[in-house]
Amino acid sequence: MTNESAAADPLRAVAAELGLQPEDTRARAGDFEGGRIRFAGRAAEAEPSDYLLRWIPGEGWQLAADDGRDGVVQVVATLTGTPPPEAVADFVLNALAGRGERLVRRSDEPGAEPVPPGEKDRSPAQPGAKAFRPAGRRP
Repeated sequence: MTNESAAADPLRAVAAELGLQPEDTRARAGDFEGGRIRFAGRAAEAEPSDYLLRWIPGEGWQLAADDGRDGVVQVVATLTGTPPPEAVADFVLNALAGRGERLVRRSDEPGAEPVPPGEKDRSPAQPGAKAFRPAGRRP
């Protein structure tokens, strides 16, 4: 296994749990290992918001809102450690639900459309379940 595939494997596993495609992921090896998964969140009939799920080995996952300004992102939730892909997917869906949004593919990705219902359709946890910690807040 190369460093690149070692960095890509966790990203692709999480993307699959979210119903996204491998091309929605970007991995990086070398001085900085890790990567990101690009997707959007949509609230009712509003325009989708762009999100990045960033993975930093040894630190964990960050859900960041991309405001489209020269790569500026705002971390909106964090998940520390190395949880399994299912837990990371739950973290993302719960964080988006907490913001009143649902996961969709980005409109600039090939075949962009809402994640189809089916086997990988994952509903957020029940209201009141503590599945994520918003960035900047202590438990």
